[in-house]
Amino acid sequence: MKLLLKVMKALADGNRLRILRLLLDRPRCVCELQQALGISQPSVSKHLRILEEAGLVDKERSGQFIDYRLVPAPHPSDARAALMTHLIPWLQDDPELKAFSLRAAQIDRRSLCTRASTAEPAVGLTLEG
Repeated sequence: MKLLLKVMKALADGNRLRILRLLLDRPRCVCELQQALGISQPSVSKHLRILEEAGLVDKERSGQFIDYRLVPAPHPSDARAALMTHLIPWLQDDPELKAFSLRAAQIDRRSLCTRASTAEPAVGLTLEG
């Protein structure tokens, strides 16, 4: 039951659902997620840790970046596989999440890293049109 509670907790937050939606598009680094969500780096990291502990996302180094991605299809006997099968269409079809994903597609991680080194503040995406 412990894993079930972790998974349900992971899915019971709007920012974590937004992160899952963005990771459906492609792997992303913390700075991209921070820019898209408009929340602090520690908050993004906390959300990612909860998703990792639930077994829904993992990370791997990609050059200078650590990319977070959806866990590749879990074994079919893992209940998370069935859950994700049903969750993914919701994440893809929800109008608010779809619009959020389209706006986030314009974020360029290379320019974020350049901006971060010059200490320019990041501005998050809003969910209002």
